[in-house]
Amino acid sequence: MKKSVLTILGLSLLLASCNQPQVVDPNADDKTPFIPRTVSGPVTCPDGTQGSARGIAGLLGADQKDRGNLVTLSALRQQTDLLGTVQDMLYASKSIINPLYFGYSSVDLQKLHDTTYTTFKQTYPKHLGTYYVDDTTDALMDEYINAIQDGHTYYMDAQIWKLSNDSSSNAPQATPTFGLRQTTIPGQDGLLVVNVRAEGAAFAAGLRRGDVILSVDGQALTRTIPAQVGADGSVNDSAQMAAFGKVISAAAAKQAPVTFVVRRGAAQRTATLQASVLNGMEYPWGEIRNDATGRSFYYLRVPTFMGQGVAARVHELVAEARAQGVSGLVVDLRSNGGGLLTEFVGAVGAFVPDKATQQVRYVDGTSTTFRYNAGKVYYNYSCSAPQAISAVPAASLWTGKVAVLLNGGSASASEMFSQNIKLGGQATLIGEETYGVGDTSTFHLELPGERGISVTAGRVSVGGQASTQFVTPDIAVRDDLAALAASGTDAALQTAFTELLK
Repeated sequence: MKKSVLTILGLSLLLASCNQPQVVDPNADDKTPFIPRTVSGPVTCPDGTQGSARGIAGLLGADQKDRGNLVTLSALRQQTDLLGTVQDMLYASKSIINPLYFGYSSVDLQKLHDTTYTTFKQTYPKHLGTYYVDDTTDALMDEYINAIQDGHTYYMDAQIWKLSNDSSSNAPQATPTFGLRQTTIPGQDGLLVVNVRAEGAAFAAGLRRGDVILSVDGQALTRTIPAQVGADGSVNDSAQMAAFGKVISAAAAKQAPVTFVVRRGAAQRTATLQASVLNGMEYPWGEIRNDATGRSFYYLRVPTFMGQGVAARVHELVAEARAQGVSGLVVDLRSNGGGLLTEFVGAVGAFVPDKATQQVRYVDGTSTTFRYNAGKVYYNYSCSAPQAISAVPAASLWTGKVAVLLNGGSASASEMFSQNIKLGGQATLIGEETYGVGDTSTFHLELPGERGISVTAGRVSVGGQASTQFVTPDIAVRDDLAALAASGTDAALQTAFTELLK
């Protein structure tokens, strides 16, 4: 099952760890206690509306407000010591999944827990509390959580958990980077640029989606660079990507000017880049783009909704587009894996402020509501009056036509953004069917051993309507990377330009 650490929509919660080692009898019974699931109907507030009088939504409280803060979820912490042993890992996982999971999986969770325990005992024959979490545990946990068969629910090893936290907290990345995301072209030499970061060297040097990197620092990116070769003599693209990636990484590590040879379509040029350490957060950016006739459009790239400040930046860029008097605006959400509810709701408020709402229902019948109004995002919990929890310093509003670009990597908050903006009537969705988690929201919680779990904990309504799992574009345009590399022309973007003039 595919998964992305950027398909995150919901609260980030931290389960505290203890420092003292646990002393256990290696031969004692170590099966974790039964933890019940409680599925209830909607909670009714005193005024007759549905709300969150108690339970999950009340437990999470007003101090978190879906801003990605790492906080202590005391009720779960008290159920397990979280010492970092295999026993702790299984207990913590069950303590999270049973009271919180509210996805659409038909898997029998109790049977899955029991089967997993048996599998772990075959690998760790003594008391599970005498083993500490390691790479073997990671592999077993990955199988365990993926067996729930829910694209929003997955296990995160130490590396992925750290990456997730760094992204949401905007912590500096561990190594210097050119600020671009690239991929191999099936069966061809070179690396295709699919995304650039506005604050990175690649963006400053003029690299954009559709450029093909032919060489780096004098090293040609041909398939003669050693990569894993299959029994039939073929080269696996992911193995070739790893081999090319080593060339990019070695050049970035120098943190000195490096020459790239880049091709766009038939035109070839050189560019000088110097890598730098960037923060984990990718913010939206925008610029004027022209079609073949020279008419101008505003291109707004939103790579993620993860991290505070995304909504504010979207409003700034919308104001910039309005000032330019362009023929239309394109919002590119391709490969946007999601993010925070506050940022998605605040961002869509720049287009359809009266429709920018979302309600999340939990397994115990409680719910929370996020709503945009006049530059602020309000959060309604515990049957109380809405409270403003985030604000856009300079709210703006786009009233013209808009096109939204989607692909199979557009997930979670980007799927909900698309559904919200569509309710306004002036948006056209272009591209591919999305990833398929647009009807649920997620909590991120820490597990023992500095690992984590993403768990589907809420079912979503957007703009007052039931959210759909997938978003199907109004106009289908395949995200053909081979064609993009050959021509340098972004077919979905060109289609958007055409539609905006109708």
